[in-house]
Amino acid sequence: MAEDLKTTWAGGEALIPKAQVEAEAREAYHAGRTANEACPYPFHTAAGLHWLATFNLCMPLSNDHHPHP
Repeated sequence: MAEDLKTTWAGGEALIPKAQVEAEAREAYHAGRTANEACPYPFHTAAGLHWLATFNLCMPLSNDHHPHP
């Protein structure tokens, strides 16, 4: 997978490091924020889709674990 992900920013295209996108998503999940309020990228962009996938991977697979903070 590419090291940079495309998104739109201020009407133009921007490249965001994949590691940054993943860190932002994990931080948002652990802070108890929702995807809709926390994602800084449009969901239709590569950065937005990768952010959302990373955010969703933070969720436990069963309800046996502690709920989202």
